Amino acid sequence: MEKYRKIVESALRFTPERMEPLITNAHFRPYFVKENGFVFINERFDENDKKQKVYTVYDAASDTEKELFDHPAFAAALAEATGEKQDPWDLKLTVERAGEDGTVTVMLKDQSRYLWDGKALSLLSPALPKGAVLSPDKTKAVVEEEGNLFLLTLPGLEKTQLTADGSEYSGYGIRYPGSSGFIADKLKGVKQPAGVLWSPDSKKFLTYFMDYSEVGDYTLIQSVPDGDNAVRPVVHTYRYALPGDKHVPTAMFYLYDLEEMALKKIDAPATYLSFGMPLTGRVSMAGWSPEGGIAACYVMDRSFNKADIYLIDPATAKTRKLFSETSDTFVFFDGHVRLNSGSPEQEDFSAKIFPLSEKLNKLFWLSERSGQFEIYAYDLTDGACIRLTEGDCCVRQLLHLDEEKGLLYYAASGREPKVNIYQRYVYVVNTANGKIMRLSRHNGDHNAFFPPSGDYYAAAISAYDQPPTNRVFHIKDGTIKHVLSEADVSRLEAIGFTYPIPFCEKGADGEIDVFGVMFLPNHFDPTQKYPVIEYCYGGNQTTRVPQNFPETLNDLGFTPCFSEAGFVTVIADGRGTPLRGKKYHDYGFNNMGDCAGLSDRSAAIKALCKKYPFLDGDRVGVWGHSGGGFATLHAMVDHPELYKVGVSTGGNHAQEIYSSNWSERYMGAWDADEWKAQNAEFNVDKLQGKLLLIHGELDDNVHPASTMRVVNALIKADKDFDMLIMPNMHHTLREHDYYRRKVLEYFLQNL
Repeated sequence: MEKYRKIVESALRFTPERMEPLITNAHFRPYFVKENGFVFINERFDENDKKQKVYTVYDAASDTEKELFDHPAFAAALAEATGEKQDPWDLKLTVERAGEDGTVTVMLKDQSRYLWDGKALSLLSPALPKGAVLSPDKTKAVVEEEGNLFLLTLPGLEKTQLTADGSEYSGYGIRYPGSSGFIADKLKGVKQPAGVLWSPDSKKFLTYFMDYSEVGDYTLIQSVPDGDNAVRPVVHTYRYALPGDKHVPTAMFYLYDLEEMALKKIDAPATYLSFGMPLTGRVSMAGWSPEGGIAACYVMDRSFNKADIYLIDPATAKTRKLFSETSDTFVFFDGHVRLNSGSPEQEDFSAKIFPLSEKLNKLFWLSERSGQFEIYAYDLTDGACIRLTEGDCCVRQLLHLDEEKGLLYYAASGREPKVNIYQRYVYVVNTANGKIMRLSRHNGDHNAFFPPSGDYYAAAISAYDQPPTNRVFHIKDGTIKHVLSEADVSRLEAIGFTYPIPFCEKGADGEIDVFGVMFLPNHFDPTQKYPVIEYCYGGNQTTRVPQNFPETLNDLGFTPCFSEAGFVTVIADGRGTPLRGKKYHDYGFNNMGDCAGLSDRSAAIKALCKKYPFLDGDRVGVWGHSGGGFATLHAMVDHPELYKVGVSTGGNHAQEIYSSNWSERYMGAWDADEWKAQNAEFNVDKLQGKLLLIHGELDDNVHPASTMRVVNALIKADKDFDMLIMPNMHHTLREHDYYRRKVLEYFLQNL
């Protein structure tokens, strides 16, 4: 592979972590910690072209911005307080409050809190144990230890035990071991925050009791354990439910009242898990109203085609079922909210599955029961329901509720003609009369954020080929109020970075439109013919085509590396993926072998190769990770006439040995024959091209056995293949240069 070394070295300049230092202001997130304003990070380059992160405060009343504090002075004080060296232009902290008097309250990674008065730092509260969840009033925290919850009183961290019946395989606020990264985090000493959700007044919290005591074991072998004297391989055993298992993890919701010092069981049935932890700091299966006078939760059926939504009385923990969300295939409201609001860049309101309004006596809900995701309003008293939107778009996020005016702001895609159907635009609907108005006046994906007051909003606007502009907008008409920053990508462009170009081709049925993008080589010559690589994903829960600039940087598929290596990369979203309506998404139900639109994607690539003479239709490859590894093997055996080279990494090839809550949602109830029909393992005799399999030996999400079953089948079929097992690597491989090099080299050598 030495002859490809220089090509790969040049290509690896375009990995996400190497591109980020060359870009400013590509990731915008305002923190509404100031009265009538917010704090954000404004990036710039110094005289040596090193990126500086400047904490900046924007004041909406005066429409001005300034540095939040003297960065060198603050960093020096922080270094003295913590005993750790601090880079004034790369501080790692969260701003909790920016006072009108110039004081600033910050929280560090260890959850210690400090007050800056402009000259000195003073400690407000000490570091908390790993996984502790701080209350809104910052006077206490809850931490989970061995399945039980403990109250910590600040600032002295006095400890009070709240529960006592947790055990090794069941407990309060715990994490399901079958969730991705469990073993990885254990080895790294990472502890996720406890599964508790504080009430706004800090007097109560919601939690759950999870039971996985009868779930079956999975075992990983660490062949190369850490330590100079380590010889014997280490065995890691954890609980992991498989499709069709009699026992899968469940959770019962509880409420703890700190005034009464009483644990109260919420009067609702046990739920199957939508997430590895039903309650988190982001997307949760329960939630509070802003005043804390009412709470709600949902209980998911194991079939994932029904969820019952309950209102909770926080005083008694009694419940009342408000409605049920059902589907003939699968419900996706939880996945939909998580898909759009699961990252820290999103404001908390948009991460709520069901925003509650005591003032309006309403619960606002996203459902695709009518064919598209729309907004429904439920009366909290009698359960009466009205639909607020018009069915002409996919509502993506609920952004802000103005309870006084009865206005609900939201983001949606697919409503505007002649623009990218996946890009989000900002709208407002009058909850009384249903009148809708579009606020967005610029083309591009709008990543929008609203302050609690709702007096204005901020948004990053970008596209797959358009770096972000970060602005503040007037709330009444969406006109620009203030330009905060614009991304500077000139240094990245100077080393050859190129933007993708869009396409729309017909799917396998010859009728459906399939949208995607092509990344051309950085040194593109239209007179040349180039090999084509499809970067794919085979999971039905998400999309892969970039719609905004951060997605173009592509930390999942490191696509820009392939452009530098001389390939054309194609990414498309076929039937079986979300955001195009229920029918489009349902195409993947009990049809997992089509890998979220493999037939449509292959049809699109064939059409592109006919349309563009610079695409070499005889040199087409495919690769992907996880669900993409699963899709890659299917592509190689189901469409050998098209795909000549494949790299399948971390592939969940055998759904019958993958996670029950993911597989059963998209396949339905366990049926051995139906599931076998979706498994490419049993069709590897059709393999004609070159195939590389890669798997992390400590992958606790997709067990290495999934790939080893394919290996066994390939050997039985007498098929040649290549394989790389990476010791001590978990499910996430994309950040490792050796992995990235092997993927690139395999295509350079064989395509």
